[in-house]
Amino acid sequence: MTTGAAGERRFLSRDELVLVAPTHYPQLGELSAGQLRETRARLRDMRDKARTIARHKRREARGKGPPRAAGASGGQAHAARRKQVFSQALRRTNRQLERIEHAEARARTAAGHQRALALARRARALEDRPGPGRHARRGMRTNPSLRRAMILEPATIGRVSKAGKVAQAKRDAAG
Repeated sequence: MTTGAAGERRFLSRDELVLVAPTHYPQLGELSAGQLRETRARLRDMRDKARTIARHKRREARGKGPPRAAGASGGQAHAARRKQVFSQALRRTNRQLERIEHAEARARTAAGHQRALALARRARALEDRPGPGRHARRGMRTNPSLRRAMILEPATIGRVSKAGKVAQAKRDAAG
């Protein structure tokens, strides 16, 4: 369950509120990545401290451990809520830092792509190669034969082959 700003004021001291207040929007969007990292480190310390206190308060309530600093941080429920407030602030800070890092990574990637495209275009402009020559484009086209052209008419070819067949038949019949 999330805790609003009014609930945070109930559970935290003024020094702790100064640390947690900028983790709410819109102030969170105005922090730089460096400030977010500093805030994250301090919030982790405060959350760990609150978690330890809450754990000891639970043990005290069950009668498992000796009382520690009675009344300093309220009851067990109060200590647990303080830990939740710090955890929520830490989660908001981590998400904002992740957004910033992802945006920076996207910008770096886009810049790299633009640089690579510019290099490819420059290399293509500097190329001094002949065109690819004849090749199939929108379907196959016949390539001209490299053999010498036929000099005889097709009728002459048929007449000569028929004469060869007739001569062979005469030899076979004589034979």
